[in-house]
Amino acid sequence: PAPAMETAATAFKTPNKEAGRKQSDNGVNSFASIAIPASPFMQKLGYGTGVNVYLMKRGLSRSPWAVKKINPKCDNLQQSIYQDRLKGEAKILRNLQHPNIVGYRAFTEASDGSMCLAMEYGGEKSLSDLIEERNMKHKAPFPAATILQVALNMAKGLKYLHNDKKLLHGDIKSSNVVIKGDFESVKICDVGVSLPLDENMTVSDPEAYYIGTEPWKPKEALEDNGVITNKADIFAFGLTLWEMMTLCLPHLNLPGEEEDEDASFDEDDFDEEAYYAALGTRPALNMEQLDQSYQKVIELFSVCTSEDPRKRPAAAQIVDVLEAEVPQP
Repeated sequence: PAPAMETAATAFKTPNKEAGRKQSDNGVNSFASIAIPASPFMQKLGYGTGVNVYLMKRGLSRSPWAVKKINPKCDNLQQSIYQDRLKGEAKILRNLQHPNIVGYRAFTEASDGSMCLAMEYGGEKSLSDLIEERNMKHKAPFPAATILQVALNMAKGLKYLHNDKKLLHGDIKSSNVVIKGDFESVKICDVGVSLPLDENMTVSDPEAYYIGTEPWKPKEALEDNGVITNKADIFAFGLTLWEMMTLCLPHLNLPGEEEDEDASFDEDDFDEEAYYAALGTRPALNMEQLDQSYQKVIELFSVCTSEDPRKRPAAAQIVDVLEAEVPQP
């Protein structure tokens, strides 16, 4: 499946006046005075599975928002499924507050009658956008220092989700990381398929189902009775570092770019058997493109993509190591 494209994010700033809020029928705090325009009156930023993301401008003195809405092309059943997922994402997101997690703004009804999730905006592009641009311009991989900076910020966000909120993100990949400027800000977005973790950092709820995105799935998520833990996010985190070193999508040998919604996949160039055999494994690196400066990135990628989840480090361990290695702004 094509990776979901998301967006958002300046420094998190939660509205502090409850007077403007109301408890909506959807069980999520909304804003009584918000007017969300109909889709044609907003700039489309990207899309994901069943949703589109738009830029909502709010005047010169107010920060713009990113607004996620159900794709109107979905049929009634799909509309219902994605509406429930969007509602669930809103409930999760409104309880998160961290500089490396995109911020919640509102869950409300737009002028065209559709429900939408409003988030902070400011990260001009997703990491996958930057990977695509670099690939299309035939540039070298991102510098090792940049990859380590992204890794540290992502690990901080994951540490917060895992340790403080007992949540598995469940869909870590480059398109769910948004970047502001020259990597001034790095934020994880799209918590719509997050799963609760118990005290053992395990997804033990029998009703919980790991969705993820296939090329980033760890081995345990591909098995019928695999035990899903916080280390599932770590495997996908490792593959995100691989994306930055190779400018490709894991296991697909394709440029790390978003497919057009109406584009058709060229099956003649796709080795289906090799692809499915490779899922959940550590993809190879072209060492000719990576000099000695990448040694620490390669080591981190390697340990995070171990097929045995017990051998992968926790997000908190990654933060501890990288804070000692990465210059702090």
